[in-house]
Amino acid sequence: KAAKEQIDQQRQVYENLEATFAKERRANKIKIEMMKSGVKVNLANDILFPSGSAQLNEMGVEVLTRAAAELKASPYQTLVAGFTDDIPISDGLKSKYPTNWELAGARAASVVRLLEEEGVPSRQLLAVSFGENNPVATNVTPEGRAQNRRIEIILRPVPVTMN
Repeated sequence: KAAKEQIDQQRQVYENLEATFAKERRANKIKIEMMKSGVKVNLANDILFPSGSAQLNEMGVEVLTRAAAELKASPYQTLVAGFTDDIPISDGLKSKYPTNWELAGARAASVVRLLEEEGVPSRQLLAVSFGENNPVATNVTPEGRAQNRRIEIILRPVPVTMN
């Protein structure tokens, strides 16, 4: 019975996120996937950040504010993972982001910070950098690199302590 309730709750979170991001899903900027271990929201980098930056753009703030409304009602642990392509950081940005690890981590942290400001409990949030690791497409083409530059928000049914 508990497992069925958990699956029903996960399905409800999934359906709410699908409705929240219907416009972005139609434009292929956000993908939502129900997994055994939770719900994954894959956000294209270009709707969140300018190139080479970890500062959210206007659209990114708007999209994540809508996400926060759903996430703060969720009992799930919210893992925010940053990913980049395999192009090395340009010389002009190396002082701020020496490698793709730092850029992806700074982007994940920016998302976490905004979600927290919008009311998602900090005890529920995790920020992780994958850098250029775990690509979802080839880095040989511009289209593939664009797919690899992303933020994934993974909602995991992990108990969150209330301390």
